[in-house]
Amino acid sequence: MFKQLAVLGLTLLLVSTACIKEDSNEFSEINTWIKDEMQTNYLWNERVPESVSGTIPPGAFFGSMLDPEDNTSFILSNSNIIPGETSGLTFTSGISPAFGQFSNTGGVFIIVEFVYPGSPADSAGFKRGDIILGIDGSGLTTANFLQLFYSERNSVRYSLGSYDPEAQTIFFADSNVTVEQGELDLNPVVYSDIIEQNNDKVGYILYASFNSGESAKYNDSLDVVLQEMKSQGISELIIDLRYNEGGDFDAARNFANAVVPASSAQDEDVFIRLKYNDILEQQILQEDGEDSERLFIKFEEDPENLNLERVYFLTTSSTSSTSELMISGLSPHLEVVKVGTRTAGEYFGTKIIFGSEATPPNSYIMVPVVLQYQNSNGTTVSGGIEPNLTAVENLLQPFPIGDTQDPILARALNSISNGSQSSSAKFISKPYIDLVDERSRKLGRIMFRSEKN
Repeated sequence: MFKQLAVLGLTLLLVSTACIKEDSNEFSEINTWIKDEMQTNYLWNERVPESVSGTIPPGAFFGSMLDPEDNTSFILSNSNIIPGETSGLTFTSGISPAFGQFSNTGGVFIIVEFVYPGSPADSAGFKRGDIILGIDGSGLTTANFLQLFYSERNSVRYSLGSYDPEAQTIFFADSNVTVEQGELDLNPVVYSDIIEQNNDKVGYILYASFNSGESAKYNDSLDVVLQEMKSQGISELIIDLRYNEGGDFDAARNFANAVVPASSAQDEDVFIRLKYNDILEQQILQEDGEDSERLFIKFEEDPENLNLERVYFLTTSSTSSTSELMISGLSPHLEVVKVGTRTAGEYFGTKIIFGSEATPPNSYIMVPVVLQYQNSNGTTVSGGIEPNLTAVENLLQPFPIGDTQDPILARALNSISNGSQSSSAKFISKPYIDLVDERSRKLGRIMFRSEKN
């Protein structure tokens, strides 16, 4: 489904103009569509030109108007690359990857963050912490690791590695595993449990992405878990967003309605403020008034509401976009304790605009930044969200998901038991450098689908 998204970005469309005649206007219609949509929707729409040149390829024309602060917006030439509906189907073997590199080598490795239950990778025996050094006979480098991992093939052969903690090196394990791939239905509720310690019942949820699913089926599956926790009388909740790079806004609102204190939900307090460009903001004010749902997203009463006074979030540098929005949006309304490391600092939202719905239609899609979000106090997450309690995991020597010895989960549980909010802790340094997964990060920033859909 997501075809070759490893090479997302403007490089897909910066086509050479050497063959284009000076008097050609072959791009006029598409560029006019780009200009019109960007003038209406783009957060920095003052940068959009008034005139259109038909000789500039659409990718270059789109890129020419992006704000220097914008490393988020992108355009693609094939509207089939991103589906029109949030179905949740993803082409994968079921592995959630972390990409790493040692500082003294150019080689790249993949560490399995977790495996989706019931997936081909799960059936093949993959587990958290497994290391992949090659794919289909090719070694991983900074130039190819995303393209190799996200290439769509019916099966993939992984060359496995082993880690020597004393030498802090990874070596080939002389082992290869072939795993089927396909479009999988990935429920973002990967793992849930109720942990009992002392007199506390602590709910724990590993939530992998903000994805409502087709007909909100994933919201429903989360609600089932929350309802069970409510019936069991949990007194604390830990939401694990360590590997959650964002997703759709409706899923975040559904989750937040269950976490916020019941009084805030009943009073319909403000969850998130949305800031647009002047043209779009004035249009919303004229159409909806100052209390528009497009400007102020408010909490709603929810039968799954846990009526908590405090919630814990587990975070890493991969925690971004909608994950940060949820943490920030809840912070004014109850005690929010962040455990782990600083988040990514993504405070812009994008939406998909399909060229197939243009007049005349075209095969492009645009994903521009359309808004900046703030919580009810007017605070953004620029620079990322700092943890209250610092803890670092080493995926080369991990504990299973939900294991109470996991250093980040253990830090949260210790705080619940002992009441300590001190940031001092034994710091576990990672022996490798994290590499950003730009493909997942770009998809995670998409909070809204086109309103025409």
